Amino acid sequence: MSKLSINQASKLFKVSRNTIYARIKKGDMTKDSEGLVSAQDMVRLFGNKTDKKATEKAVTELLNSREQTVQGSEQEVAHLKSNNEQLLEQQIEQLKAQVEQLEKQLEYVKANEAWLKQQLDQKLIEHKNSEKKGLLSKLFG
Repeated sequence: MSKLSINQASKLFKVSRNTIYARIKKGDMTKDSEGLVSAQDMVRLFGNKTDKKATEKAVTELLNSREQTVQGSEQEVAHLKSNNEQLLEQQIEQLKAQVEQLEKQLEYVKANEAWLKQQLDQKLIEHKNSEKKGLLSKLFG
């Protein structure tokens, strides 16, 4: 179902906007939530006041231009989706690289921790051995 704005309908059918609003208020026609009226209602109510061929041609041109606009918008949306997907893939690759780097850092820290624990255990053993010596052995070696 083809829809026209009030301004477009007024120009195409050569009636004032007030007349269209009056017909809407009267209930002869309706407008949707976007403020658009049906082209069929306009033809039914005001078609006899204008040249029907010119009106049909104008409505057809308007619908074709809308269709082209919709197709252009769909292509633009597809292009934007493609760009977004590429950006997301790049971000995923960057995050994978960061994860790999963090895993390497974690391995290094774990290895360092193990070495430090080993050093600490060695120092504790040396300290315990020195505590076991008696006073005389400490003094005379």
